[in-house]
Amino acid sequence: MGFFKKLLFQNEKGELIDILTMAQSQKLAIKKNAIEHAIDLIARTISKCDIEYYMCNDSLKKIEKVKNKTYYRLNIRPNDNEIATTFIYNAISKLLKEEEILIINLNRKLYLADSFNYDSKIIKEKRFENVVLSDNKGNSFRLDRTFLSSECIYLNLGVSKIKECLDDYYKDIGKLISIQNKKYINSNINKWRLDVPGTQAKLIDPKTNKEMDYKDYKQKITEGLMDEEDAIVMLGKEFNLSKLTSEEKHNSDDLIKLQDKWEKEVAMAFNIPLDVFYGSKTDKSTGTNDFITFAITPITSIFEDGFNSRLITYDRILKGDNIRFNKLNIKHFDIFDCANSIDKLLSSGFSHDENRYFLGIPETGEEWAQRHHITKNYENVSVGNDGGDSMT
Repeated sequence: MGFFKKLLFQNEKGELIDILTMAQSQKLAIKKNAIEHAIDLIARTISKCDIEYYMCNDSLKKIEKVKNKTYYRLNIRPNDNEIATTFIYNAISKLLKEEEILIINLNRKLYLADSFNYDSKIIKEKRFENVVLSDNKGNSFRLDRTFLSSECIYLNLGVSKIKECLDDYYKDIGKLISIQNKKYINSNINKWRLDVPGTQAKLIDPKTNKEMDYKDYKQKITEGLMDEEDAIVMLGKEFNLSKLTSEEKHNSDDLIKLQDKWEKEVAMAFNIPLDVFYGSKTDKSTGTNDFITFAITPITSIFEDGFNSRLITYDRILKGDNIRFNKLNIKHFDIFDCANSIDKLLSSGFSHDENRYFLGIPETGEEWAQRHHITKNYENVSVGNDGGDSMT
């Protein structure tokens, strides 16, 4: 399913083994940490957004923001055992890692499926089976029923830059990491040459006192020589062992450069500006705006489409009902730093409560706070009140 799972194979016991972890666990940590950091950055950012529900007031013919049961499920408690922030964070993380997720709607409560299967139908509704729900304690529960597409929320990344970049990396750069790691280790351990006598001497294993052939003896010596730690190798009198290792030592600069290169590749794949990825953003940087535009908005759009298509009926959608992620919460606003801007918004027609909403503080709900005032002369005037020149 996801790009992480493509790195796994089964051993003789049927256990899943990560090939790269087996070969180069330290190097896998470099790229995995970068991927996890990018996913965590996006998921944490989106999970702090308020998910708003807008509904058409049929009597007033006006779209209004409301708080109903759907709003409660999306923002407070999607089900009896989870809070919304954790639920949305887990859903986004799983989507970015595995490229697809399934959210089940059971009795108006939302659950994120841990695993599932579905058919390959194109025209007819897909059927989702073997749906398993899990918690963070390792407990799981398999749902004994089949879900149609119209009964659940299925989301996928589609053909995304994230998937393409990571797939290419695992194919083309994975071997490079292994080579760099072996070069680093091998350049810092000793190499030896073993001279074998012309006539075969009797070889005795010092531990078992049993006779060994040359193949077994070579393997035992090699194990000691290739140990990353210092080791003592027992040799018979007939053997001569001489050192072949170059005195030139390699440091970890190559690995650091490789890590830096990979982190930049990950940031580019996830559309995260480098100053945001590294946490080095300055006051003059536009990184946050670019982060919201190119990394956050595409993901929230996927969730908005999924929520709107499954949690709101067709007729209500046509009337204007919709679910939206409020990305204003992503930015931190200092009320004193933006006081002049707030004043301009008030004079341009934004109400007092609308400005409080922009700042992320509770609205008053008072009638006077809903009024709109325009104190600037923004109107188009054909003729001046005193018969002066026309203005546009």
